[in-house]
Amino acid sequence: MRKFPLISISFLGLALSLGLAACDGDDGNGDSADAATGDGDGDPGDTGAGDGDGDGDPGDGDGTPGDGDGCFEAPDECLLFVQCIGAIVPDQLASTDAKYGAEGSCWCGTQDEAIACYTTCIEQVEKARESNPTQQACHKSSCTLDELDPTQPYGPIQNGACPVWDPGSGTTYTQVPVNNPFGVSGSYCSPPCTGIANTCTQHPQTSASGTCSLIVGGQEHCSLRCWVDSTVIGGTQCHCGATCKPHGGPDGEGNLRGTCLF
Repeated sequence: MRKFPLISISFLGLALSLGLAACDGDDGNGDSADAATGDGDGDPGDTGAGDGDGDGDPGDGDGTPGDGDGCFEAPDECLLFVQCIGAIVPDQLASTDAKYGAEGSCWCGTQDEAIACYTTCIEQVEKARESNPTQQACHKSSCTLDELDPTQPYGPIQNGACPVWDPGSGTTYTQVPVNNPFGVSGSYCSPPCTGIANTCTQHPQTSASGTCSLIVGGQEHCSLRCWVDSTVIGGTQCHCGATCKPHGGPDGEGNLRGTCLF
């Protein structure tokens, strides 16, 4: 399977013309060893009708699409597109996957067709984010609930309770189960604000910010504040398995803020 070049579109054509010009069984040099599959030079006597570019596209003389290595590997942007469509328009998932998914028809044709599909994926995911800003399936995520570090705070509530958080400093903290904080649907285990300055611990699996923002049982507790659009500041907007649910007003640039919940 050929690796699809994940570089900017402006340089994509040049990279493809330079890097994928010679393929297995079709080196483009016109020597006799290529006769079985066509050497791509289009000379009389070649097996098949070579097209002269030696790039392994249909018409090189081997009678099949591609370069002999099979299809391109579907780029991550298109796998995200399929995932996004499955979440917002489920009845279109099958047809979208058939074209843009890992085994999609986009990746077994010509290079130009693959580039066009890649461009479509990027454009359509961006449109989907604009119309469905809170749909996390349309944003990149780095890890699942199975990968969540259980020794860290802000985890999911289990059987109505939360584990004691031990940061390894000789002091443990009681986390409290919080359901639907700020009126937002979801839950998590909230560690207390600590120290004279009432600060909150951060979470190593997220770029969301621990913030002292809740009063539970007369004591101040923490939540993880995030941006709904995971691309705003980069990194992982919520820890493994959690979702950035909208809460509060947007920032000065109109980016929607939220809190990380399960």
